Amino acid sequence: MDNRDVVSQAAGAFRAAVQALAESLPNGFVEHGPGGALLAFTRSRIPALNGIVSVAAAPDTTEIGLLCENAAKQAQGLPWSIRLRGKPEGALVRLAVAHGLGTVSQQPFMLRRLTGDRGVTGSGGATGLVRPLRSDESQTFAEVLGGAFGAPPAIITSLYTPAVLSLPFVHAYLAEVDGEPVAAGLGIVTEQHVGLANIGTLPAYRRLGLARAITNGIVRDATHAGARVAYLHSSEEAVPLFERAGFHIEESWTAFTP
Repeated sequence: MDNRDVVSQAAGAFRAAVQALAESLPNGFVEHGPGGALLAFTRSRIPALNGIVSVAAAPDTTEIGLLCENAAKQAQGLPWSIRLRGKPEGALVRLAVAHGLGTVSQQPFMLRRLTGDRGVTGSGGATGLVRPLRSDESQTFAEVLGGAFGAPPAIITSLYTPAVLSLPFVHAYLAEVDGEPVAAGLGIVTEQHVGLANIGTLPAYRRLGLARAITNGIVRDATHAGARVAYLHSSEEAVPLFERAGFHIEESWTAFTP
């Protein structure tokens, strides 16, 4: 299997993870376009988990347009997004803007191959301990991530409810310093892939290796569970962190948000 196939399969695993989350929620919504693009609403306050995901090398503007019409009906005031591989053509940009998605950002898509990587080092940092989230800690998870990303915890709890955090394919973690939760993150395991998301550390505890420790903990446990590739969408600022954890940029995605 060449590298393009590995990247395409990881992109498909991301689409599958978004679909699995939406389908697991009582009010979630999933629809497929004729070309395989996904329209999914978790009905959270997180735009990336409401809207359209296309993993086609060349997204079909007509298909995306049809799904946009349905997304606008489903949104009912919720923020939503369009996420595509690569750099879209002008017609797609105009389509997104016409639906109120005028903020355009590029997101590095990073991969780490895990085959033979069962010896991933470090579930904890030099001064911290990484452990799986307990079933009664959903609010703690939200408070840590809210503080890490400067967002109200209610945005986090709008998706990561106790029921979602208890799903068998969702694996959430906390990092503690002196018994105090100060960093968090999660992995979603589908199709022999693990997608990493929402890895953040409270500002006062950054540069202690805690985010990398959580990353390694997620990857280690997913590898033991049979995952062969880890993937994530990174911000530009976080790329060096994930490169130190063994990830490499494979391509860039485009996100259209309000």
